[in-house]
Amino acid sequence: MKDSSKLVLTDTPESLREKFYSLKQASDIADLLGVSYPRLVYHIYVVDPNQRYTTFEIAKKSGGVRQISTPITALKIIQRKLNQVLQAVYEIKPSVHGFVMGKNIVTNAQAHAKKRYVFNIDLKDFFPSINFGRVRGMFMATPYGLHPEVATVLAQICCHNNQLPQGAPTSPIITNMICAKMDSQLQRLAKECKATYTRYADDITFSTTLPKFPRDLAYIVNDENEEKLNVGDTLIQIISENGFEVNESKVRLQIKGNHQEVTGLTTNIFPNIDRNYIRQVRAMLHAWAKFGLEDAEKEYQRKHEFRSRFNQKEQHSFKQIILGKIEFIGMVKGKNDTIYKKYMQQYKILASL
Repeated sequence: MKDSSKLVLTDTPESLREKFYSLKQASDIADLLGVSYPRLVYHIYVVDPNQRYTTFEIAKKSGGVRQISTPITALKIIQRKLNQVLQAVYEIKPSVHGFVMGKNIVTNAQAHAKKRYVFNIDLKDFFPSINFGRVRGMFMATPYGLHPEVATVLAQICCHNNQLPQGAPTSPIITNMICAKMDSQLQRLAKECKATYTRYADDITFSTTLPKFPRDLAYIVNDENEEKLNVGDTLIQIISENGFEVNESKVRLQIKGNHQEVTGLTTNIFPNIDRNYIRQVRAMLHAWAKFGLEDAEKEYQRKHEFRSRFNQKEQHSFKQIILGKIEFIGMVKGKNDTIYKKYMQQYKILASL
């Protein structure tokens, strides 16, 4: 049986932060992460790169596929420990809602409720666009200022095939650290434009109650009798200076009176769940009650065959999926919400049969 104390670091966040800034050479990283230096070198340099990760694809909602790379157990433990350290080191920006404690898609959406305009953009190829050189450079630059040798080893722990692997424990916190400068710049731009700015991973949102949407953020041009929404030059410049690119197919300006959505939640009055999501959960519970668990599960899998065939990871059971969806309703609408309480009660009755 493994000693669980070796799987996590027991230092206080203050102690981890102090040790991080004291790193002088590669062997210091091994000491910080509670692993022998030869063992660390073995896992990040000796093991064949193709043996360090398991890679599979999942289907995107918008079409196409997303590649997920998860590290093997030994490397995963090292990354989890490093993630602990980086969580203690990273100073959370008020505008960041993704991958930070106490924040989620609900807090992100709340910032944009009851606004006249809600403007959304996505950063293109967010994780893959962050390569080894960018991660290494980030560790050497202000505010971290680590020795090049230390920065190289830290980047080696975090990267795979010269990019940030989506599926590694360290990747989410690294994206926030990489985006820290951009977040500050966009926060400043939002203030100048009398707007609110938030970022949830690659999902950027600006909103305002101004009668006219700020041109520095976005503007509409008439192109051959067709209106086209352009991202503002100032906004584009900040994003490109920070090594990112706007996904042109995911640029939206949502106006009050029409449906407004942020990170999948409706924000016209307060963060809420799309009606189709509620209907889907209701239909799943109905199918379970009417046809039984086994038949309901088969039908659900048949409908979602396209997605599941890309995902080589263990599939979640029908019961787990429904419970997850009901808990999500509770997270957004609150545990006292009548729909949440009704669906949870139905779930418990069906699960007990």
